[in-house]
Amino acid sequence: MSLDDTLLDEPAELVGIDAHRMLASTASAGAAVRSALQSDAADLLEPLADQGRPRSLIVVGAGGSSVPGEVLAAVAGRGSPVPVFALGGPTLPGWIGPMDLVVAVSASGRTPEVLTFVAEAQRRGSSVLGIGAADSPLHEACARSRGVAFWPVSRRSPLQDVQKARSLLWSLSAPLILLAGRMGLVTHAREALSACADRLDARAIACGPEVPTADNPAKALSIHLTAGLPLVWGSGDVGVVAARRLGRQLAENADWPSVVGALPESVRTHAGLLRGPWAGPAREQDIFRDRTLDDQPAPRLRVLLVRDSAEHPDTAALADAVVQTCERTEVACEVVIGDGAHPVEQLADLIGLLDFASVYAALMQRRDPSASAGDVDPRFGRDPQGS
Repeated sequence: MSLDDTLLDEPAELVGIDAHRMLASTASAGAAVRSALQSDAADLLEPLADQGRPRSLIVVGAGGSSVPGEVLAAVAGRGSPVPVFALGGPTLPGWIGPMDLVVAVSASGRTPEVLTFVAEAQRRGSSVLGIGAADSPLHEACARSRGVAFWPVSRRSPLQDVQKARSLLWSLSAPLILLAGRMGLVTHAREALSACADRLDARAIACGPEVPTADNPAKALSIHLTAGLPLVWGSGDVGVVAARRLGRQLAENADWPSVVGALPESVRTHAGLLRGPWAGPAREQDIFRDRTLDDQPAPRLRVLLVRDSAEHPDTAALADAVVQTCERTEVACEVVIGDGAHPVEQLADLIGLLDFASVYAALMQRRDPSASAGDVDPRFGRDPQGS
């Protein structure tokens, strides 16, 4: 395997490898949030909000469309007056019924299990909101059904590229956060999303391909992650969602494995890794070496702590202990903390950085970061554009 981090300081080369413009799609996240804030579809949320708070809010999705439910759960937090669940397929739990609100998310609008969710939720009498591509099977299912609303999401980037579902996280999440704001589950939702858009724009500027590695936090982080096996631990609701997002993005964008966990539980189950055969200093510490001469990544852990500024004090103490343990065992460790006054803003700050890092991890390998599961086996992804 060839890893060439000198490419990171060759913007033209990066753009050439990035044939389907994943960097540009990642940079457009802030614009996607503003588009949602200005959308006429916001009026569609009123009937759902007028029904009053449901017993529970269930967000269903698959692939790249599964993350918005996790985002909403983290943003609503554990103090939410209504429990928020992010679920995958292929069936709904038996307890879901007329008192519950089901939100079906599919960027393509044609994911089979999501369409099954909608039909099943209707049979049980649940209120349903669909979020996905206009003029899709999901849109049609919602249009011909009673008690079902639909929020259309464009798959086109500002450059008119058809985006992957994993690049549409904020387009798919913003309607959920607006709905939760209307229901009193998320405070100051519109203001928080506006601040979220600003954070994503700031990350796009700081992490752009023209910014040199020495000044670019995403490029520097991509080097850290690809120097071995990333051990990514998240803390707090926001940090855990961002850590899981990075694990998915490294796999989808860069074909790079990682071990992802949540503090405090991961310290108790994964701590042995810090003294195992993958622990200890890397084979070479010279950051100026020619990595194109490496046959494969050094078999060493590269720890990344993704921390929530609102983490519990007990969790914070464990996170500090992880850093100290890494110093003692000579395991390379980096820490990132989301900045912002609201959980939405903090999450945007973290995910903005981590998404760019995952794309650079692919480009260092001269890999196209837009590859899909269906490229490995057509049965893995029925929709070539993602879920």
